[in-house]
Amino acid sequence: MLNINFNKYSPFSFIEYGFQAYYAYVFLMVWTHPELHPVSLINDLAVLMTFEFIMVHSGVFMAVMPKKWSLLVFFPLYGTFAYSFNESVINTNIVFIYLLTVLNRMRFAFSNVTPDVRMKQIGKSAAKALFYFFLIMVLAIGNEYVPPFGLTNEFLEKSHYFQMVKSSGLFIEKPYVPICMGFIYYLVPVLYFIYRTIKNFGRDENTFQNGKVVFSRTTFKSNKF
Repeated sequence: MLNINFNKYSPFSFIEYGFQAYYAYVFLMVWTHPELHPVSLINDLAVLMTFEFIMVHSGVFMAVMPKKWSLLVFFPLYGTFAYSFNESVINTNIVFIYLLTVLNRMRFAFSNVTPDVRMKQIGKSAAKALFYFFLIMVLAIGNEYVPPFGLTNEFLEKSHYFQMVKSSGLFIEKPYVPICMGFIYYLVPVLYFIYRTIKNFGRDENTFQNGKVVFSRTTFKSNKF
């Protein structure tokens, strides 16, 4: 019988990494076969990676701040950023999917979590922020070495991409740079999550009880704010 250890992960973890796997797939497909997708999606993915610079901190702020601060200050603040993001994109479909991911990150704002869960979330958010800064620095400096694949200048000119975009800069003028970054940024955590899951394969004999998978239970305090 399969005996994969899911005890360290909550169902929210699988939702989070499922979204990230989907993003990695979209970034890769647009990078390699842009002709199969709306041209507007190229701009939207580039803008999304810029917006991620702000939202990568949302999880840690929502975890460490008091609930009232999260709901009355940070939630409206991030909503303003989301509105600005919406104004920068052409097609809003990717925005709605992305905001679902952000809401999943912000779930700590609606519950009082244990110190262990809080510290784990802070560590995860800090690691993602460092990874983001590392990628943006490396790819910005070495952008000339990033392969454009399907996003060649010829294709961008032919598809009237430059006439469609609403902003400028490296990420917009060379959209394959942020799209490459997005593919790596979302893929690596998914691969690490799969690695950890496989590594724990068969370690916990109590994972399955009565033929059902037992997920970890996150402990929440009942205190109201």
